[in-house]
Amino acid sequence: MNAPLFKTPVERDLSIIIVSFNTCDVLLDCLESVQAKTQGISYEVIVVDNASGDGSADAVLQRFPHVRLLRNDVNRGFSSANNQGIRVSTGRWLALLNPDTCLIENSFQKILAYLQVHFEFSILGPGIIDESGKQSPTRLWEDSPQDAAWKILGLYNPDNELQRMGDMKAKEASVISGCCFVIGREIFEEIGLLDENYFLYNEEDDFCRRARQYGKRICFFPETSIQHLLGKSTHQPEHREKVIWETYKSNLYFYSKYYSCGWNFILRSLYKLTFLAGLIRSALRHLTGSATHSAEDSLRLKLKLLFSL
Repeated sequence: MNAPLFKTPVERDLSIIIVSFNTCDVLLDCLESVQAKTQGISYEVIVVDNASGDGSADAVLQRFPHVRLLRNDVNRGFSSANNQGIRVSTGRWLALLNPDTCLIENSFQKILAYLQVHFEFSILGPGIIDESGKQSPTRLWEDSPQDAAWKILGLYNPDNELQRMGDMKAKEASVISGCCFVIGREIFEEIGLLDENYFLYNEEDDFCRRARQYGKRICFFPETSIQHLLGKSTHQPEHREKVIWETYKSNLYFYSKYYSCGWNFILRSLYKLTFLAGLIRSALRHLTGSATHSAEDSLRLKLKLLFSL
């Protein structure tokens, strides 16, 4: 007999799980917004700290002693750390929330009120706005192999997604943004946790595909929006090389899981061409003295990416 997935029974309406890595300032702002804006429901907040070196964990304990804090000795990645929080959660619904987000209204009460009426949906994602308050493009459909090819070549324009999203009203979607991901507890019991082969990126697309294979329905709910400060977690200069490397590994794993052998060959070949071109450009910048110290000009990283194929 399999061990139960959750360690404790349902005790409240919502568990908000936030995975953090060196995002102290934005994490505290996120927690402040959750505390100030979330009313009318019973909830808990679980922060999983992935071995941050910026004092994030201690700051959370000092400012928000009611928050449940899980400390990791190493950076376990997004999926694995979220799964830690999921296992100890006690909410009927779980919200996987990025640390670089901010509530601007009582979004979770609105979301749960909608889900109580529209019980046909098991997963929900709110609207996403940027720092200026403008609607952010959110892909509501499955990523195709052609989309992946354009992204590898740098020719994919996410701004086109805004028009493709259609009317800003509640509707069924194939996938939603992972920066605020509300999921019914029973879904995890039925299909399992997040796939921990993804260290960073693609995990929400993967989970949505798996859920839909089990007949679950997904809702895009722009009747309320979450503010997302894009890139605060993934564009830290000292960790940029690892982010690029893990993104590449995550993409290859996703392609092998959901695309045909033929498309896998094409996408890997495109990667190899772009890595080779990037290596040549970086080498020329190093020769001319115009190279930067960023990951984008790292010859070591470019060689690692090229020969890993």
